[in-house]
Amino acid sequence: ETSTKTKDSRMDHSLWEAKRIVDSALHPETSSWIPRPFRMSGYLPYNGPICISMVDATSIASLLFWSWLNQSQNALVNFHNRNSSSEMTNVT
Repeated sequence: ETSTKTKDSRMDHSLWEAKRIVDSALHPETSSWIPRPFRMSGYLPYNGPICISMVDATSIASLLFWSWLNQSQNALVNFHNRNSSSEMTNVT
């Protein structure tokens, strides 16, 4: 009976870990897959180097490139993590 409880405990832990991974990869309302760079947990690892490069830019061309990349990444993070249950309107 003790080995059954241990096995059940490991199985329970495995199932909760699998649920955590699935929940972090799927949008909660649409169940669509969110690519790693656009998940909220990926914001710092992916956007951090972009921001550092933007601050370190030495020319206008490089600053424009890094700013464009930063805004594109931010737009995609916002798109993939949007509220899908509410219809979008222009009314305030």
